Parts: sequence; C-alpha cells; structure tokens
Amino acid sequence: MTRVTIILAALLATPALADVTVILRGGEQPLVGTSMLADAHGVDVRTGAAANAHTLVPWDMVRELKGSSVGASDAEFLAMGEDLWRARVRIERGDTPLALPLLSKRWAQLHDVEGPTAALVAEGMLRCALASGDMRGAIEPWLACLRHRAAGVDTRFPTLTPVIDADNGLLPQFSPFLPAARRADFVAACEAARTSAGSRDIAGAEVAACLARIAAGTPTAANTADPAAAPRTASPAVRALSAIETMLAAPDARALDKAVAAFDRAYAEPPSYLAAWRLAAIGSCRARLARATTGATTGAARNAALSHAALELLAVPAASLDRTGLVDAYAIEQAAALIRESGDDASAAQLAALAADKIQSGNQTSAR
Repeated sequence: MTRVTIILAALLATPALADVTVILRGGEQPLVGTSMLADAHGVDVRTGAAANAHTLVPWDMVRELKGSSVGASDAEFLAMGEDLWRARVRIERGDTPLALPLLSKRWAQLHDVEGPTAALVAEGMLRCALASGDMRGAIEPWLACLRHRAAGVDTRFPTLTPVIDADNGLLPQFSPFLPAARRADFVAACEAARTSAGSRDIAGAEVAACLARIAAGTPTAANTADPAAAPRTASPAVRALSAIETMLAAPDARALDKAVAAFDRAYAEPPSYLAAWRLAAIGSCRARLARATTGATTGAARNAALSHAALELLAVPAASLDRTGLVDAYAIEQAAALIRESGDDASAAQLAALAADKIQSGNQTSAR
C-alpha cells in the first residue's frame, strides 16, 4: 500500500502536459497551456494549477490554435479574429474606410460583450465614425468604450492619439452645444443610444440622457451643484456633464455663480473643449435669465440683460477654445437671437452671418 501511495503521489505531482498552443500574431512567442476556453471574449488559456494562472488573448492576436482541445466551433472565432486583426492594422495606418466593413459585420455580435476583443471593435467603430464625421454613428461605440474603460480594459490602439479624454471619458468632438441645424439629429441620436443602452448599461444610458437634455435645452439641476460631492457611483463623464447641466439649469444669478464656482473647483484646469462648454453653459443660462427679466423698467432692463447675455455667449468664440467650430457657431447663433430681441437688427444680422460661416467651418472640420 505504501508503494502504491508513493506512485499515486508521484503521478499527481507530475505537471499536466501541454494540451493547447496559441500561435500569436505580431511575432510574439506562442502561448502554451494545459487547456483553453474559447468564446466571444477571446481565448482564455490555462497555464497552471493556480486560480490566476490563465491568460485571456483577444481574437485579433490569435493566428492559429493547436491541440486536442481545439474544436470545429473555434474556426468561426478564428475567422472573426482575422477580420479584427485586418481592421486594427488598417486603422493604425489610417485606412478607416477599409476597416469599417470588417468591424461593422462584427459589431452586432460583440457590442454587448465584455473584454479586449469587444473593446477593439468598439474603439475601432468609434475611430471610423469620427474619421468620417458620422457623429450619429459614434455615440453607441463611444458609450461601449466607456463601459470597457470602467471595467479596466485598456485601449487596443495604444500607438494612436487617444480620441477619448483620459480623465473624464468625454469625447471632445461630441459637444452638446450645437447650432440649431445640427441639434435635432444629435438629440435623436442620444435618445436612441439611451434606449439601446437601457438597463444593461446604466452608466452609458445616463451619459446619453445628460447629453440629450443639454443639447435640447431642457437641463435639470443635479442633486448637488458641486461635482466633487457627486455620488461616487457616477461615472467621470456623468459627473462632468452634470456640472455643465447644473450651470445651465441654475434658477437665478446667485445659483449660477455657485455652480460655476463648484465647476471651477472640480476642474481647475479643464481641457479646452470642456472650458468652451463651460462658457457656453454660462452664456446660455444668462440668456434664459435675461429673457425672464421683469420689473418696473421691464423694457430697458430686459434689453440690457439680453445684451449682457449676448456678450457672455460671445466670450466662447473670443476665447478660441473650440476646435470643432460648432460650439462657437452655437454661441454666435444664440447671441444673434438675443441681440435681435433687444432691438438691434443690424448687429443681429452681422452675427447671424458670422454664425453661418462658423457652421460651415464646423461641417468641414467634422468631415475631416
């Protein structure tokens, strides 16, 4: 019995023989393991007995699978991996039109999936949409990217310039402050994305809802005017958008000043696009308050308030912070309306012409 026990112990202590080999792309050394689990997330290779002894390889990095545990069903995943590898390489060299068809045919399959393979598709779709100026097509991939970021999945395009703000997850091109001609389409896209996200992506749905409210001019004040005191469960994107929304929804000048101060505490050195949104929010709130001006000298006081609000809005293009041209166009368009309401039709016409130029410039920037 003793001899049998020794033999059994020796057998149990013998390392398991390698059963799977993953041939990787990019000249990487093959990954050898004892078993694997292949699904839409990638190839999860078991490399040892410990609970954490495994490696998840995204499909775009897998050239070939070898071993007795490789099944016929893995062929479809390998075909998908080749599509995604080709798409990734094309995006890296700037050929987004050629990458988009390869990604689009996998988007429906992977847009709700977690992990690095799905993250590649989401960011690839986002980059293709931005490159073509398709802002409607950008929003759902962007929200998926935010979900992957929150789960700790790194970008799959580390050599390219980031398209998402690393600090708060916002998309600089996705301004909710747009000229009238672009607004309805933007709001509709946000609402569609919010509905699509639903309960499976509550954080993404909240981001889309914030954007839609701001763009539609129907903001709601946050539970707190101070972004730094916002619930920790809120995503960084929601916290930033809520700070903008709180400024927009301020019921009076004092509340606006408080909201602006809270924003400035939370974002002492905001990126240029967020600084432009801040100015647009302040000017828009001033405009709403000016239009509500009443009193014994209603006419004169109201016109003065309208002119002051117009100047606040014109601070947006004067600051030269907007890189899209569309936030500037929004501000000038709004300022023109205020000046017209104050009775200065000539100045309003000049501003309207300037707004049209900015819109044209913004359209060209989006197309690039």
